[in-house]
Amino acid sequence: MRSKNAERLAKYRAKMQAAGFERMSFYGCPELVAFLREERRPSECYGRVLERLLLGQSAPRPEYWTPEERQQRLVGRGHTGGGKP
Repeated sequence: MRSKNAERLAKYRAKMQAAGFERMSFYGCPELVAFLREERRPSECYGRVLERLLLGQSAPRPEYWTPEERQQRLVGRGHTGGGKP
């Protein structure tokens, strides 16, 4: 039996493939790895770093969380979603 996280990740991978993204795996020399680490922004995956550096911007990705899951996560953290009008 797969965990909920594994199921969610499988759904996200399917969304990424449907949006035209391809999974890439490669070995980089130490200098490249160090450069990418320096250029990486918070919450940015290495795919986004490469896109931003090579293409000038990173392509938008499909949402990982569904709106329902996002709401559940906020409620679970004590957020009510309310705020100032």
